[in-house]
Amino acid sequence: MIFSIVLSILFFTSACVFQKKMEVKEINQPKGSYQVSQSYPIKADDEAFDSSLLTNQVQTFHGYTGQGKLLLRTNDSEAFEIYVNGEQVLANLLDKTWQQVDISELTKNGDNDLQVSQVENDSTAKMDIKIPYPVLEDKTDDYVSNDNFKLMDQFINAEIENGFSSAQLVVTKNGKIIKSSAYGNVNAYNQQGKRQKNSPKVTENTLYDLASNTKMYVTNYAIQKLVSEGELDIDQKVSEFFPEFKDKESDEIKGKDDLTIREILQHQAGFPADPQYHNKNYDPEADDLTTPGANEELYTQNRSKVMEKIIATPLEYEPGTETMYSDVDYMLLGFIIEELTQQRLDEYMDQNYVQPLNLQHTTFRPLDHNFKKDQIAAAELQGNTRDGAVDFDNIRKQTVQGEVHDEKAFYSMDGVSGHAGLFANAKDLAVLTQITMNRGGYGSRQFFDEDTMDQFIKAKDTDPSFGLGWRRKGQQLYSWAFSPLANTDTVGHTGWTGTLTVIDPVNNMSVVLLTNTKNTPVVDNKKDPNDFVGDHFLTGQYGLIATLAFDSDKEDNQAANNSKLIDMLNAKYRYMKANEKEQTPSDYSQLQALIDVIDKRKGDKELANFVQTDQFEKINKFVSDK
Repeated sequence: MIFSIVLSILFFTSACVFQKKMEVKEINQPKGSYQVSQSYPIKADDEAFDSSLLTNQVQTFHGYTGQGKLLLRTNDSEAFEIYVNGEQVLANLLDKTWQQVDISELTKNGDNDLQVSQVENDSTAKMDIKIPYPVLEDKTDDYVSNDNFKLMDQFINAEIENGFSSAQLVVTKNGKIIKSSAYGNVNAYNQQGKRQKNSPKVTENTLYDLASNTKMYVTNYAIQKLVSEGELDIDQKVSEFFPEFKDKESDEIKGKDDLTIREILQHQAGFPADPQYHNKNYDPEADDLTTPGANEELYTQNRSKVMEKIIATPLEYEPGTETMYSDVDYMLLGFIIEELTQQRLDEYMDQNYVQPLNLQHTTFRPLDHNFKKDQIAAAELQGNTRDGAVDFDNIRKQTVQGEVHDEKAFYSMDGVSGHAGLFANAKDLAVLTQITMNRGGYGSRQFFDEDTMDQFIKAKDTDPSFGLGWRRKGQQLYSWAFSPLANTDTVGHTGWTGTLTVIDPVNNMSVVLLTNTKNTPVVDNKKDPNDFVGDHFLTGQYGLIATLAFDSDKEDNQAANNSKLIDMLNAKYRYMKANEKEQTPSDYSQLQALIDVIDKRKGDKELANFVQTDQFEKINKFVSDK
């Protein structure tokens, strides 16, 4: 008995003494910018020295469970002790050489604590420590049995079978890609509106036209970087960059003289939503929006003249008094970036984000950058004509594929604008979302500091669904797209072509859903030329996919998901019955997609019972009779 006790004590003591050493490897001197870059000890004559003492030893860094590394160099490895989240970093360190220490067993999701304490009073001892930003790891294999992701696949595929176009999806959580999938064909319909199955399949590398997501990934990220670097102040006036940007005596509404970048970012600059610089005949006062020559003063299809047309655009309200989402705001911001950097916007993006991050599938004007049409999801079937309802000079009439769909971006801005024009795949965009979740950096690159990021994503006083450029969930204002389950501080954006970005910096989660809803026929171009078949499917309405993603952390969610399906089917049926305008062929097709998903899952007990009910038979008959 005594022998056993002694043996247990020895075993426990040995376990404490011989704790596992962290993996260490020698590396070259680190280059780049890091979330932590500090020399220890902080000397009393150093500007960073704090007389409260302990604060000189500790700080935080952003990390995730199961990943993380320290880069360090010291001239005396015995003089310091390092702790991460209160656990000592035990490693066989060499002196006077840069080393990388694996701390993945000590990190946690979110804020992590770093402590570096000098334990030997040696005035010559020094330690340099750098901590990279987290990078995404592919862990999709760990989630293949997740029922929410199975339901996503079943749902998107069923909608595609019933008339939807295509999709690409990436979901990240705590520094990991947990879902990455592609669905459908790059060009779902021919120009006559007939389904075609011989178009190439969408892959994870297929590019999508991001439309207004360009505003965030290009313009906002560029401005945030320039602000962080001290090159730009968002309270600067536009007239500091363009002296001719001023009020005229004849202007009914004034405010250009003092208009600031901040007000533009907040979408309260006074500009109309869409002055259609590309369309000479645009007349917002006419019923058909077309009056020959009505827009002559603002018309141009020459990029070099667009800025003077923006200057000439009359304000619709006094800046700061309203919030009106406008593409003009981001066209103007793009020109300010170009004026400040003396680079075209696509060149700035490529040099400062695309190349440093090695993004292989992110570009403006993809056909000019070695991409072929079949590698790019197609957009509108008959150019920009809305199936023949719209006409203007030089209008495209062939299926738009590989060229930006947005009219102002294509005709007036040569495909490169601050409001639209970027093409990318979901995996590249997931890396860009991670920069925000990492609070400004990725790997060995800092793009902007955390204070700048906080300034841009916080809610504006008069409308919590807007930050500086970013759309925000707020309490419920943007739940329809971002999901009710996302944190109130969630930010992101949507794009008219059918694209969605959701970034939840509190729960370290992002959703990138790329679709091409406009690669479908117009439902009725006389009633509404902007209503496409693809808009009637739930995949293209975003909220369903985002909510399934945010609800995917449950180990067994099958029964709950089946209840969701039953409720959705009944709700869609009631909605269509109560609203005749919702009884379009597209809506019947979407209802059929719900039936098909239930049919695919009817082996589950909850659905096996439901498909035997009179209600299910009634809904089936409602669809089949049509």
